[in-house]
Amino acid sequence: MPFARSTDGTAIHYDVFGEQGPFVVLLQGLGLSGRFWFTIPEELATDPTAPQRVLVIDNRGTGRSDAPRVPWRMSTMADDVAAVLDAAGAPSAVVVGISLGGMVAQHVAIRHPTRVDGLVLLATMAGIGSGRLPSARAVSWFLTLPFGRRGARNLARLLLPEAELPRAREHFAGWRHVIRAEPLSARAFVYHLGAVLTHSTRRELATIRCPTVIVAGAADVLVPPRNSELLANAIPGATLELLPGVAHGIPILDPQIVHRTLRRIRGHVRGS
Repeated sequence: MPFARSTDGTAIHYDVFGEQGPFVVLLQGLGLSGRFWFTIPEELATDPTAPQRVLVIDNRGTGRSDAPRVPWRMSTMADDVAAVLDAAGAPSAVVVGISLGGMVAQHVAIRHPTRVDGLVLLATMAGIGSGRLPSARAVSWFLTLPFGRRGARNLARLLLPEAELPRAREHFAGWRHVIRAEPLSARAFVYHLGAVLTHSTRRELATIRCPTVIVAGAADVLVPPRNSELLANAIPGATLELLPGVAHGIPILDPQIVHRTLRRIRGHVRGS
């Protein structure tokens, strides 16, 4: 069971999938461990045409990683990623992050540029003060997430477009077991939220030089797609993919999104 020791002593748990190919790091969203990538890591590792070595990180406060009793910032979580790369013997990797994970990924590219071969930023933003805020209704749904059945209902409203809500039970069939095994910690929720509220990369985005693919769901009510447009405009050479009929939980309705964006990143690297 591999762990890395971060700069502040926090133990960060990660899993490794695959034994050959370039390294990829997967970072989940607020309050979610790496298990919420479900089958994607194994699929990437066993891709017969382009196998990859996948590092799936439990963000601090989730899964089997430590949950410090003091708040943290995105910069600290970026250093967690660098510590995992060191522990796994990975000189560099493509970093894939969704939502909060995408915010962490930005900080990794800014703080540790030589460790990042490429970025895939899904449903994320440069900071609360640098983009479009969610609606009041979306915020109210979000704030119920740590609280039982009501939070579960509102999770579906945040991650799925309205047209897919009647199929929510089907879409979240794999989630129930993981949520029971790893219930969302209220403290981790609050500390992750604090990191989101203090996250700001707008002034540093122009320093990112690695290939970057940004993806947004056109129906995302939690992180409106305008935020992804702003990221794409600020990061040199970044490309933007806008998915119609998709909301915040992009891989739920587009399970090939990570595979597809990684192919674009790798193709850019080979062609450069």
